[in-house]
Formats: sequence, C-alpha cells, structure tokens
Amino acid sequence: MKPTTKKAFALVVALGAVVAACGSDDDSSSEPAATDGETVTTDGETVTTDEMTDGEAVCPTNLVIQKDWWPETEHGGTYQLIGAGGESDPSLFTYSGPIDPAYAVGGIETVEIRAGGDAVEFQPVSAVMKTDQDITLGYVNTDDAIQSSPTVEITGVATTLEINPQMLMWDPEQLDVDSSDPASIGASGSRVLHFGEATYIDWLIANGYMEDSQSDPNYGGAPDQWIADGGNFIQQGFATNEVYKYENEIDWKDGAPAPVEYAIIHELGWQPYPAAYSVLTERLDELSPCLELLVPMLQQAWVDYLNDPEPIGDVIIEVTEAYNNYWTLSPELNARAFELFESDGYVSNGPDDTYGNFDPERIQTLFDDFAVVLEKRGITLQDEYTAVSAYTYEFIDESIGL
Repeated sequence: MKPTTKKAFALVVALGAVVAACGSDDDSSSEPAATDGETVTTDGETVTTDEMTDGEAVCPTNLVIQKDWWPETEHGGTYQLIGAGGESDPSLFTYSGPIDPAYAVGGIETVEIRAGGDAVEFQPVSAVMKTDQDITLGYVNTDDAIQSSPTVEITGVATTLEINPQMLMWDPEQLDVDSSDPASIGASGSRVLHFGEATYIDWLIANGYMEDSQSDPNYGGAPDQWIADGGNFIQQGFATNEVYKYENEIDWKDGAPAPVEYAIIHELGWQPYPAAYSVLTERLDELSPCLELLVPMLQQAWVDYLNDPEPIGDVIIEVTEAYNNYWTLSPELNARAFELFESDGYVSNGPDDTYGNFDPERIQTLFDDFAVVLEKRGITLQDEYTAVSAYTYEFIDESIGL
C-alpha cells in the first residue's frame, strides 16, 4: 500500500488507538469519537480534531452516501469509513455511525450509508440525489450518468471497482450459451430477465446480440422466478454474489443447488465503471473544498478494506441480517467474493498505480458506444455534453494504490 501525501492520512499511524473509539457495541473500552476542538493523545503524540480534519469544516457534519443496492462485499470500502461502530436501521435501511478517525476530514463527524435498489423502490440514484440534497455522494454507474444527463447531470469523482461484476447467468444443461460470444445470447432464444432500464441490455439488442422479444425487464433481485421456472432462462446478477448462492445455497433444481455458467458484461464489451462515487454536477463547485479532502480518504478506505476485507465483510453480513429480507450474505459467500476480487480483477488499480481513478480512454469508448443505446431510447444529449462531462479526476490522490 502506498502512503497518501494528504495531511489527514499522515496522522493514521499516530491515531491507531483512536480507531477503537469506533469499535463494536460490545467493546466496553470503546468511547465516542472526539468532536471538534477536543484533543486525542496516541503513542505520545497529541493532536486536535481540527488537525484530524485538516482544520476548516468544509464538509457536511453527517456524510450521507446513497448506494445503488443492498449491502454487499462490493461496497466494503464505503463501510470501512465507519467500521464496526455503526448501527443499522431496518426501517430506513441505513447503517450509520461515527466516521473512523483515520478518514475524518473536513469536519465530517458521522457517516450514513443508505441502501438502494428496492430499498428506494428502484429509483435511479441520480433521481434520489436530486430530490434529497442531504445526500453528498451517490453510487452511479458511468453509463447511467450519461443516460441521466438530459434531466439530472452527475459527475463521478472516484471509482469503487475497476471492473463491474454484473453478469448474465444460465443453466448450462438447459441453454447453450458461450460466455465469450454475446451473439450466443440471441442464438439461445432464451428470455433474459433483468432490471428495467438496464443499458447493457439495450446495447446488446442494438448491436444484434439479442432480440427485443427476449428482454424481460421484470427482475426484482429475488430468486423467486428462477426457482419457479427451474432456471430455464438467462438472468442477470453479480458474479461475486448470485453464482455462489445458486450453486451452494438456493434449492432451484430438483430440490437442490446446481452449477450455473455466466458471462461478465464487461467481457462482452460493455465497460462502464460501476457504482462510482458521484455528485450532482450543479453542486460540484459547492462541494469541491470538501472533495479535495474527502476523495483521497475514500481511496484510502478502499485500499485498507481490500488489504484486510474480512472484518468489514462481517459488518456487512450483520447489516443484511438486521434488514431481514430476501437479500442475504454469508462468510462463505464473502470468502468466494474476496477470491474473485483479485483473480478476476474486479478490484485493482487503474491503468496506472492509482486506486479509484478513471481512465479517460475507457470512458470515451463507452460514450461512443452509447450512441446506439441513446438512439434506441430516443434520448438526445445536449451538444455541450461530452465524455468528459461524466467524471473528473481532479480530486484523486495519485499516490494511493494497492
């Protein structure tokens, strides 16, 4: 792990003992995180919380992050900001708590992580951000940012994952699909169950890889349809999640789990950055002083999580258990996801040695490929909107990487 050059992270080692202040509820030695103006002494060094936050309080006291789905291992770097010291609210589907002092900058005292997907009735994250400006950061795929730009313009400020684990899966005993050949999806004749407004589906159709008639945009995230129909169709999911569940936990074929095969959308040729930390473009100037301090901490939180993912993985399991719905995780599923993170490159530095930055060439290619999707949907972008409108890397600390 490379050290950050930012002042706030330079204090992490000295503040090591303070991290316990954000420990679990059953830790009798834990104390509330220090508030502005207090002093903390660790390893013989005394610092004020003003120093921990780079002085001026330029960020919201409560940092609200709107995610795009239920808690999962792919979100671990965000939960790292709180650690085990937060509380789950199953009525609001939030996980909140004091920010870990290692990442406390700009006057941020607490973090609130909100679930997405059907937790917000499948509203696009950009729309949720527009109606609730208590939200500072949202998880927005770069293709969704481009698509929403005529009504809500979004700017990505840092990535979370390098490759999207989004996939299409099928039962190899019932369907003949080649994971490296997108045209085989259409050749199978199978319906494809997916979320509504899935841009990669329109891309597949527009390029002749599948037919309009195969598209079934009625997926809700639960395994009920797959179980009811015995998995005789193609269904979307995450390679780091559903594959393990259907092969090990869900009784869907002859009363038992069974093997599935899948194709990663990224490998088929559709390559947005998934769940990029994003802000409303109209608020970019307002939030810039905060983002200068915060974005490097987001990068560092991801690096720290990926260097030791299991503790935060356990936290995320506890959060899903508190929510108590169809979306579940397990230590075994997490362990498999952690393996895939590295082996399949879902989490890695960009084309350089930096974690969390954007590759301009990749986004330009996505933007160019998007023309067929926009045409299919009858969407016209404003003349001044270009690929570089969807993101900025001005806040990225290039010294932070895995």
